Amino acid sequence: MSTYPPAMSHSTPPCRYEADVPLHSRAYYGIGGRARFIAFPSSPAECADLVRWNRTEGLPLAVLGSGSNTLFSDDDFQGTVLSLEAMQRISRTAPLELFVEAGAENTAVALELLRQGISGGEWLYRLPGRIGGTVRMNARCFGGEISAVTAGVFVLSLDGTLFMLQPEEVFHGYKDTSLMHRPGIVLGVLLRFGGFGTQEEIEARMNGHLDERLQKHHFDHPSCGSVFRNNYDAGRPCGRIFEELGFKGAREGGAVVSLHHANFIFNEIEASAADVLRLAGRMRAAAFEHEGIQLQLELECIGRFPLKLLDRCGVSSVVDRDDPDYGWAGILDGPGTPEAGGIPSNFFPRVLLRGPMTGYSGREMEFPSGVEVRLEQLMPLSLAAIECDRPFIRWSTSSPLPAGFMVPPEHGPDADGFMDRLWEYGASELFIGGGNGPYLEFEAGPSGLWLAIRFEGLRRRAAGHLRPSGKLWRNGVVVEFEEGRFGMTFTYGVLGPFIEPEKGGGGVLPLQCCACGAEGSLGLLPWWNEAPEPPDFHRPERFFRVILD
Repeated sequence: MSTYPPAMSHSTPPCRYEADVPLHSRAYYGIGGRARFIAFPSSPAECADLVRWNRTEGLPLAVLGSGSNTLFSDDDFQGTVLSLEAMQRISRTAPLELFVEAGAENTAVALELLRQGISGGEWLYRLPGRIGGTVRMNARCFGGEISAVTAGVFVLSLDGTLFMLQPEEVFHGYKDTSLMHRPGIVLGVLLRFGGFGTQEEIEARMNGHLDERLQKHHFDHPSCGSVFRNNYDAGRPCGRIFEELGFKGAREGGAVVSLHHANFIFNEIEASAADVLRLAGRMRAAAFEHEGIQLQLELECIGRFPLKLLDRCGVSSVVDRDDPDYGWAGILDGPGTPEAGGIPSNFFPRVLLRGPMTGYSGREMEFPSGVEVRLEQLMPLSLAAIECDRPFIRWSTSSPLPAGFMVPPEHGPDADGFMDRLWEYGASELFIGGGNGPYLEFEAGPSGLWLAIRFEGLRRRAAGHLRPSGKLWRNGVVVEFEEGRFGMTFTYGVLGPFIEPEKGGGGVLPLQCCACGAEGSLGLLPWWNEAPEPPDFHRPERFFRVILD
């Protein structure tokens, strides 16, 4: 049995984790070897730190939702399994809009919609899985499809960037998305629905869907639901095809095809992953031989499997470097996988962070929807360090801006005390730096006013910065204001002292985007979970660390 890759150090993941975990206890199928680590990041910042740590260690990385669509290998997984179960925030951001972290269960989303009297998500009730996986595979059932209600998807790339993709960038059609073909981790979803309904009507539809699942015996034995995606060229569902081919009750070892739905394979009696794949391979071969259709596995395989079984099921894989008879499937990162992000390091400007802000503490409609922040790296780090007076990082906040965010100040910038109160009128804020050392705070508003402060430690203003000012930064900051967008660019000379060198080249820049609306609303990007009260943006330990090339 391969130990790919070998342990490289005794370091441990930079967030909550468990070691030597039996994977069969984490997946609906009840199948799988042991994982070296399962890590449980609770925020985008922790996810980014984990991905960077894992790559430094040279370990394979896989992502686990609820395990409702996952078949783990019988072999041990000598790497890190990233679980999103600690990220389950659901918050209402607009009358018909929810922000949902990827780890939230589909049923929890449906129940929140019921509570709010919002119609259009009833089909999610008792659909196994978490919303991140539901979006990643464009799940559908009972006439509903997640693409129809998705307004944006927050994705963390393996090169440390966080950005929100628009629906047209994600969904390609029936159970097919760009997320299934590119390395990246879904961290959050913006869902937007079409209208309201009475709670009685919504609950009746939810219970109707549950009754149908029970009638089809979906929960009789451990399974992952449909094994194959429907091929609509066949003119009928896979379950009907396999029933006609006589597969109901077919068996391989402890794996058996359901007697009620022929596209379900149950783990009836201590089935192995190999049992499931052998049975699925027989079904796929029979569909091609008798119907002339090529079926795609809906089930996601993770780990090291016999290559013949993967090929027979049509699963793409990377050949094991120690044993060519085996292949690795479902690996997000690790030896043999594409380079991080798939973006050439000389591709500039490079987006580091992009997306709308969410409410500080996740309360209902806490921050106006639609205020978007964008952070870009304009040139390579190595060149910026030489030409340290050229624009290096651009930060901007854009529209549609709610009216409350654009209230002009009542006093001019030279009035006593005003510069300490710019945030009271509505301002976008950028913090640079972190840890226990110095950091910077920049504030800007749509009216064209801005300021900057340097801190030597937590809330301790540096000498010469007791009063916020823009004058001290004229040589390193260029202010940019236009209709619907405002912000500034920074030189390496300003940011260089806060960039931490990275092993193997590049650097890491801790930062945090925040905003104060004119009516006291507070926003964040990336968002925090368990945000401290009273509200406080000065929390360097929670800042997001972007990787600079």
